[in-house]
Amino acid sequence: MKDNTLKRIIIGIIVFILALLLTGFLVLIFTEYKPEPVEELIVEGEAKKTLKRNEEIKLLTYNLGYLSLDSTQDFFMDGGENVRPNTASNVNKNLAAIQNFISNENADIYLFQEVDRDSKRSYNMDQYEGLKKDFEGTASYATYHRCLYIPYPIFNSVGKVESGMVVLNKFDSTASRIALQSAYKFPKSVVMFKRCLMLERMKVENTDKEFVVINLHLEAYDDGNTRLEQLNKLKEIMVEEYEKGNYVIAGGDFNQKFPVVDNEKYPLIDDSHFVASTIPEDFLPKGFKYAVDGSKPTSRLLNEEYSGNYDNTQLYVIDGYIISNNIELVSVETIENSFSYSDHQPVLLKVKLKE
Repeated sequence: MKDNTLKRIIIGIIVFILALLLTGFLVLIFTEYKPEPVEELIVEGEAKKTLKRNEEIKLLTYNLGYLSLDSTQDFFMDGGENVRPNTASNVNKNLAAIQNFISNENADIYLFQEVDRDSKRSYNMDQYEGLKKDFEGTASYATYHRCLYIPYPIFNSVGKVESGMVVLNKFDSTASRIALQSAYKFPKSVVMFKRCLMLERMKVENTDKEFVVINLHLEAYDDGNTRLEQLNKLKEIMVEEYEKGNYVIAGGDFNQKFPVVDNEKYPLIDDSHFVASTIPEDFLPKGFKYAVDGSKPTSRLLNEEYSGNYDNTQLYVIDGYIISNNIELVSVETIENSFSYSDHQPVLLKVKLKE
């Protein structure tokens, strides 16, 4: 009799747990982030500069790693152990450093990726508010990862995520979010990225042309097919805008190596985790060129805390730009900062719009 009672209790507990898990998953399904193919974005603030031809424009791209992947951190999806820093002090310190960096660098347009607004992994800090706080210009935000709860790793879950890309701009602009092909199938798609392009459109003084800047963060963990589809979508938009006579720049984290870089300088140390593929040689459309600094790495693998030594760290050049031929390339430079605030280093681009 006692054995039967114990069995019923155990079965009841199992049924309750399964029902709880099913209910939780149904909640995730019904609250899944499902953006439209194209969405207009809110542009906040007031721009004070006029966009002119033949005047130098400074752009800067920087994957911020949600201000939680600084040099002291590793990450479980790259072979490390951690999901987030042990305390919020890392996040606060990194935000303060990036705010100071924005002020000192004085770029005209900042392209940021992996900016959290309300995520467990970054202690629920609204980083968008922090980035735009003292910026003298406009700010816009595009969501690409939103989930009430990511249940893995099982014993130290990622939890709630609200993250996206940010553009800070000293020129008047309109902004839109353009959806990209997803790398994930159901049920994993419910909790994963909804990648996108973030397109800013600016009027050029005394012309009927526009300056089109595309902020991007392409797929990382897939078999390569999705990245190719995302590249083709990017190409389609760049070519369409260029054929209109517009000036076009696409910049950000490509999560792929550039074919114009001597990638043997950054040899593969560990192939058991994320391995960056190379953008196909025939990808670059006619009328465009790469603007990349291959002399310094732009990203490191997060399998362990940064050693401070390039020789025993898996490094990549995966951040940079593609620019149309009606734009003069003045310079492009990776700003070396020892991965102090992110697993990426910023890339500064200087250009001029040709007559």
